[in-house]
Parts: sequence; structure tokens; C-alpha cells
Amino acid sequence: MSKWGALWGALPVRLLKKTCLVEASSGCLPVYTLTFSNPPGSTSLGVRTDHGDVVKVCVPEDYRPILKNHYSHSQFPQAQSYSMSAERPGEFDVTFKVYPGGHCSGYLDSVQVGETIEVFKRGRALQRRPGKHVGIIAYGVGIAEAFPVAKAELEKKDAEHVKLLWASKTMGDTFWHEQFSAACQRYPGRFSIATILSSEQQEGFLHGRINGQTLSDVFDASWRTAHGEENEADRDRVRFLVVGTKKMMDDTEMMLRQLGYHW
Repeated sequence: MSKWGALWGALPVRLLKKTCLVEASSGCLPVYTLTFSNPPGSTSLGVRTDHGDVVKVCVPEDYRPILKNHYSHSQFPQAQSYSMSAERPGEFDVTFKVYPGGHCSGYLDSVQVGETIEVFKRGRALQRRPGKHVGIIAYGVGIAEAFPVAKAELEKKDAEHVKLLWASKTMGDTFWHEQFSAACQRYPGRFSIATILSSEQQEGFLHGRINGQTLSDVFDASWRTAHGEENEADRDRVRFLVVGTKKMMDDTEMMLRQLGYHW
């Protein structure tokens, strides 16, 4: 076990499968889902998706990315946080985008099927608040965290409707279309998704960047909870989750507050 793995109590997990969701191209960065076995002797990592728990991936001290100008999103460069995008008996998934020179994403991309990496769970100690309407806004690959949370919310009876808004650059950057359709069929009238594309126009998709009007059109119109609408009294029972960079999250939360949502 590595020095960092021993320090954080990491456990070994073996890569079982690597699935490409978005192919690398001149306009798209590649996105993969890695399927890992649970640690030996464990039935689960104990990650609570709806409480914000994450999987921390330990990068070996001797790992060196191919590109010299590499970077890490983490304040601890040797352990990067990822959402668990799915969990099944004996295995779990991590879905990630490979960034140019990305320290941990480059490491994950280099792992071969059959090889072992070290991971550990990190809880965020978030408290789930019950509510009638759940709005989830995901930017880019943030959908890897947002959609599992949406599915977890749909398993709870108090969430009458879960609305997911996904902001992406192009259709080529999107994935999981069959999973979205399956969720709509499994939860008729309780789950819906809208996708907004910033760099191209497609029939059936919103176009542009998320702003206050977009949020009102997507969420108020779905739930009729705007001021003066028939379900205005339910505004206190609306909850939101925003997944993206800190600036994206801060900007979006400000727009929601300007719409009168204080969740």
C-alpha cells in the first residue's frame, strides 16, 4: 500500500471494465466509466450518494502524467474526489472526464483492466432535507454526480417530482440518454430532464447558457410554483442541488435566490 493510502485508510479495488461514453475529438474531451470491484471482504464502500459522499482516488507517488503542465482539482494532489455514478452487488462505477494534463484523471485513464488502485470514502456530513419538488442543475460532467442523486431522490416518497437540468456544450458531450429514458419510464410524472446546449442548436434542446429566465422556465413552469401561480404555496417545499465548478455553483445559487428560492 502507498504512503498516502496507508495514511487515509484506503482499500484496494480492481478495475473490471472501462467504458467510453464520449470519444475524444477536436471539440470534445473523452469521458469514461470505470467499473471497479468492491474491496476484498467488503460488500460496499458505504458511499451515500444522496448525502454527498464521494470516492477518493489515491494517485501513486511515482505517477507522472505524460504532459508536463499537469494539474489537480484537489487540495490534496495525491487524492482526488469522484462521485460514485452507480453501485451494484460486488462493484461500483466512477465516471470521469479526462482533462489535458489532469493529474488524477490522467492516472485513472492509464489504469488497465485487471489492475488495482486505492480508494477510500469521504463523507460530507450533509443532511438531506425533505421536500416536494427537487431541482438539480448539472454543468458538464457534473451529471455524473447529479443523476445518481436524482435517482436516489426518486426512491424516496416525499419527492413528488425531480427535475434535472443539464448544461453541456454540444450533443457530442452528452451521454446516458438510455438511462434518462429508462428513468422517465420507471417514474412517469415524477422525473423529467431538460438539456441546454451552449455551442449548438438542436431540436428538442434548449440553447444558450443558464440564466435566471432559464431556471424560471425549467423549474417554475414544471411545478407552477412561481409567484401568482397555483402552486406558489409549495415554494418552501422546493429543494435544489447545483453541481459544477465553484463559480458555476455560486452564480446559479444567486440566480435561484433572485427568483425567490431560499432552500
